Amino acid sequence: MDTLLFCFANDRDHPLPSLRDEDDGIDRLLDLRSSKGHFQKVRESFATTDSVAGKLLTYQNTLSLFHFSGHAGRTVLQLEDTVARGAGMAQLLGRCPNLRLIFLNGCSTLEHIRLLAAQNVRAAIIATSTPIEDKAASAFALTFYRALVNQHSVEEALEMARLTLQVSEATRIQVIDRAMVDLEAEEVSRNLWYFHRASDEMARWELPTAAEPTVADYKPNTLLRNALFNALHKVEPGLREKFLQISKQAPESQILWINDAILSRLPYPLAEPLRRLFTPPFTPEGKKLPIPATRERLLNYSSLFESTVDLLVITMLAQVFDRLIQCRKEGIDPRLSADTLALLQRLLTEGWANRAGSQLEQVLRSLNQFLVGSNSSLFIPEMQELAHQFSEHEAFYECVLFFEDLRRRLNDPAGVPNIPSLCQVGEDQLAELCKRLGFWANYQLESYKNIRVVRFFYRPEEYKHEKAVLRTTQNPYEDKSFQEINLSHPWASQSVLLVRVQRESQVPETADFLNLSPLLIDRNVYIKSNVFDPYSFHSAPVGTLQFKHIARPEDALLSVPFKPNETELLQQQDFTALREQFRTVRSLLSLPDPLATAETELRIENTDTNIDLLSLSD
Repeated sequence: MDTLLFCFANDRDHPLPSLRDEDDGIDRLLDLRSSKGHFQKVRESFATTDSVAGKLLTYQNTLSLFHFSGHAGRTVLQLEDTVARGAGMAQLLGRCPNLRLIFLNGCSTLEHIRLLAAQNVRAAIIATSTPIEDKAASAFALTFYRALVNQHSVEEALEMARLTLQVSEATRIQVIDRAMVDLEAEEVSRNLWYFHRASDEMARWELPTAAEPTVADYKPNTLLRNALFNALHKVEPGLREKFLQISKQAPESQILWINDAILSRLPYPLAEPLRRLFTPPFTPEGKKLPIPATRERLLNYSSLFESTVDLLVITMLAQVFDRLIQCRKEGIDPRLSADTLALLQRLLTEGWANRAGSQLEQVLRSLNQFLVGSNSSLFIPEMQELAHQFSEHEAFYECVLFFEDLRRRLNDPAGVPNIPSLCQVGEDQLAELCKRLGFWANYQLESYKNIRVVRFFYRPEEYKHEKAVLRTTQNPYEDKSFQEINLSHPWASQSVLLVRVQRESQVPETADFLNLSPLLIDRNVYIKSNVFDPYSFHSAPVGTLQFKHIARPEDALLSVPFKPNETELLQQQDFTALREQFRTVRSLLSLPDPLATAETELRIENTDTNIDLLSLSD
């Protein structure tokens, strides 16, 4: 198994905060993958000459990465107890035949490249030629290792670190090859790193994804299935007992049972990408094939992540809108702060699909603060804890950053390199995500259409809603259309509702649902079909509402104009209810009527054109 050795020359009595943060941060970043047996990490937080020399001798045959952080000079490394000679360190590193990367994150370490070259060290080397500010060095290293952990090559990770640090201060990376080692380095400004690109192979090196093949072969879906089953077991304790009843069956039958148990308990937007991940390919003759590591698999990873974020944001936003509607009915001031109002306005126009992890944290935190401030308990209480998981010190936060990066890589025209290893790393991250999704088994999505009002002279009127067909993953042919459901509010018509699952031991509750429309819609309600086809809100450019398929975000966007057009009528579509719902929530946020805005802008454009024509006639 490959060994990664990290040596931090911190002082036990007077530790440097930036060096401690770098030490803790890198350890946290690598923890998930090292725990999965991809490699072993060895950490020396207070490195001494004896401890470093001892570790280099102990792991010399398996060492693939050596990282040093601390004070340094042209030919020395300052350790906790004394100054270590660079020449001596180079000799020890020269005895490591599998070394791929050396990162000397200290001031003026360029000369060490020459010392290492003299010992015939063929690893890629990252060093500096000038003093580097402590916080900049720490930030550079953390960004570099985050990219490396997310299965970028050394060269790609360096560029990502440079671009990230470049935002706040000038940062350069000078690339040198073996032929340039003996050249004198020019004096340059601070925050310049040197990358000794020993060879193309070393520049393209990535972190290993498994231990020796005989010990840890990658088996797709194993980690994912276990994480989901255990998460659901916490919500439904009897699930494990049900599994024990079939535990004597063949392994393949057990896997099919677990897959069905998972898919039937999660709402469609989560179950659909999972179903595609669990479904193996078949030959034309019907023979099952092994599940391959492909770009399509990575797309399904991304779909599951995006659907998870969509459901989180939509549920929180829907509850905020529900609260605002209630305040309007009761004539109560909702006490929206200017910042919260501005955030809600941006979400209802720009959407949230392209927001970074830190921005998502702010969104969920702000929405939660408003609900808490208005004495509204969360419809999904588990979201309180999940929102805190977005903290940058949590594993979930790194998971969010991984999938943001994966989405960019999947959209890169150059394609995704090394797909098999990325599939393995991605499943590790997906398992971390799914550990936190068991609570969704307590909720299901239901789609309603065609309201019917029933009036009796001796009691209040009733609203009977027709439930659309929900094609569940467990039984795709189960017909649930033409069920008349009693709900107490006409607002639920032509809507997708998030409904609490009533367990056998629970007392039935009435109208225990949250209306997710117009943020989550069932397209087939508007085209009068009887299947469930969910789309989530994407954005609202001038004159149009745009939605993306919540379980297939790679599909083309669904565009609904604010003003009905002939195409809509010809295709027998009717989005009237959707438009009215959207106008309602916009009015709650003091946003202008979208139809009036579109018509005004059209008149302005026509007026501008007329002015241009008049000026030309002169």
